[in-house]
Amino acid sequence: MTVPDSGTDGTGTPERIGHRRALLTRPDPRTDADALPAARRGLISGLGIAVQGAVRFVYSLLVGRTLPTGFLSATNSAISTAMFATMLWPVSLGAAAAKFVARESGDLTVRTALTRHLARLSLLTSAALGVGAGTVTYLLLAPGELTTAVFVALLTVGLSAYNFVRGVQYATGRILRATVWDGLSFVVAVGGLVLVLVFDLRAWLLLPLTAGYAVYSVAGWPRTGGGPIGAELRGEINRFVAWGVLGSLATGGFLQLTMVLAHQTGDATGADAYAAALTLATPASMLGSVLSLLLLPALSAAVGRGDLAAVRGHTDLAHRALIIIVGGVFGALVVGARLIVALVWPDLSSAVPVLEVLLAATFLYTASIVVTESIRSYDERGAKVMALTRTAGFVVGLTVALALVPALSVLGIALGYLTGMTITGLVPVVLVWRRDGHRWAGLATRVLAGAVLTGALLTVRATEPGPGWLDVALTALFAVAWLGLHHRDARTVVRRALRG
Repeated sequence: MTVPDSGTDGTGTPERIGHRRALLTRPDPRTDADALPAARRGLISGLGIAVQGAVRFVYSLLVGRTLPTGFLSATNSAISTAMFATMLWPVSLGAAAAKFVARESGDLTVRTALTRHLARLSLLTSAALGVGAGTVTYLLLAPGELTTAVFVALLTVGLSAYNFVRGVQYATGRILRATVWDGLSFVVAVGGLVLVLVFDLRAWLLLPLTAGYAVYSVAGWPRTGGGPIGAELRGEINRFVAWGVLGSLATGGFLQLTMVLAHQTGDATGADAYAAALTLATPASMLGSVLSLLLLPALSAAVGRGDLAAVRGHTDLAHRALIIIVGGVFGALVVGARLIVALVWPDLSSAVPVLEVLLAATFLYTASIVVTESIRSYDERGAKVMALTRTAGFVVGLTVALALVPALSVLGIALGYLTGMTITGLVPVVLVWRRDGHRWAGLATRVLAGAVLTGALLTVRATEPGPGWLDVALTALFAVAWLGLHHRDARTVVRRALRG
């Protein structure tokens, strides 16, 4: 029997369960965890962001500081290959789980069958992409290295399943559970890597990371049931995912592709410098994917209720909060980039300009996440608009990167990425600003003022030949100035978040 497309048909709504029970049981589309206050939800999600960002950072730090030149870029290139492969379907499938499982909360029959459908798709695409990524690695990226190819394949499968499981957990309100298991997977990955390094098992460097994602996925695989979903709903999901794939490849896929390109330049030191910069920028860049999972269910649920006023208000509040947070974080990181590299990668000073460019690009992308999800939550056209916008940014950015590589090496790749993210980040802000009539002129002016301040502080920093107390002072000055620029918005955001 085919399950209806959507809507309530008398089958009821999900049972509400406490977070303790949610932690100890597998996710089930027939239950939702108790709703958390907005402030607590944001805090827990932020912790999840930090844990996930720390995984790759600590991984790269241990590899880069303990193994010879070349291992850092080779390991990051392999990880980027797996991450790029997941952009071909699983990442968007995870977003589809976050959107549609949340949207269909009014009909348990549809919701349960939908989860089953998405789970099957996750298994099939994970296996196919794992084989593909391993084959490409063995034939082109690391010719003849069978062990590396196998681990890239397994890592692709683990990452793919992770994206689906995380999407379902966010859709059913299990944000606390998702974050706790992020922590456990971190322990598995980093603890396993320490053992690999102690026993000098260099060919097995990717095993602990793969195991971490596998533990998360197996423990969180949702219970499913029911028959096939309706053709209309299935078609809507497929179109959403297809457009999402295009958008993911043009953003997250683009970032991972830059690491692969850097490794293929043949400049081992330059590629290591790029890997070091990417390692430092990646934790911040992961904010985007987690915010998507956090925002899309809430926005989609409001659209499903026809409450467009709630969508507009939620978008405005979340966008202002995001600008305040990521603007302050990224700006401070750019000003303090020279000091950060000196502390973390003392032998890779050439990573400083690359890091500054990557941070600026990642800020533009991350700052557009709220408006992007607002566009995507409305209807299928939103996913199409975002996919086309991101594709334009990808094409232009990749063209610039390839043109600049001969003269600037890995810095040219970073500048190409910045060019692409300028298009990807600014266009959706303008679209939502005009569509909803938001009062963002003052906010935009303050962001531009922060950018000018950053440039001025970098000019002052250049008067000293190396990192020192001047870097610390300038970073602190930026933080204070940024908070001063946005103090009214900060008070408003905190007050409204505590009420919600």
